Amino acid sequence: MSSTSVSLCAPLRLPERGGSSRLQFGSNDLVLEQVRGGFTLLWSDGREARRYAFGFGEDGELTLELRAPELPLWVTPRELLAIVPGARWSGYVQVPLVPTLTWRRDGGLPQTVVVVHARDLATEWDEAQGYRCLAPSALYVRFPMRSGEPRAVVPLRITNRSQEVLSPAAIPLRLADADLHELREAIVCSPRRLSWNGSNFVVMEAPTLATSRT
Repeated sequence: MSSTSVSLCAPLRLPERGGSSRLQFGSNDLVLEQVRGGFTLLWSDGREARRYAFGFGEDGELTLELRAPELPLWVTPRELLAIVPGARWSGYVQVPLVPTLTWRRDGGLPQTVVVVHARDLATEWDEAQGYRCLAPSALYVRFPMRSGEPRAVVPLRITNRSQEVLSPAAIPLRLADADLHELREAIVCSPRRLSWNGSNFVVMEAPTLATSRT
């Protein structure tokens, strides 16, 4: 995987004793080494480095998967978004994905080894909704340039059906792993359409990636 492309799933080769294997995507750099008694992984995201210790057998495969956040997600726009009554805004946002190391043995189901917290994904408690994730994003009018970072591009359309100007501080999105696809050497989520009725966002039926004109 090159540093400017990103995949939903990438193998991380188990090195022989005394050797190492490496995986890079975006600002992330993973170096796996086999040492006496097991393996060590050094994971750097460009800001901080973390070290992990593992015990792996010879009859399995180690894979890095990028998964959707499990909690409800609220995207906080970095720019002011204002939509007058009866109008709409169409564009793209980017949301962080969760890097997850999995182990698969003899064709069995993958088992989660470690989940690495996404750098731009914050968790908070909301009295009305419980735990949720907050993620900042720019508002794009064109498909964002590839960076290799573990993020998904979300085509988004918001319609204001209220009688007042809509200027949301946060936009609710719910993602699942099945919504994620590889496209243009990036990860793209199925399009989302939201309608504001004056008090709540309503999720509207969205087209597939193949037919979307967002």
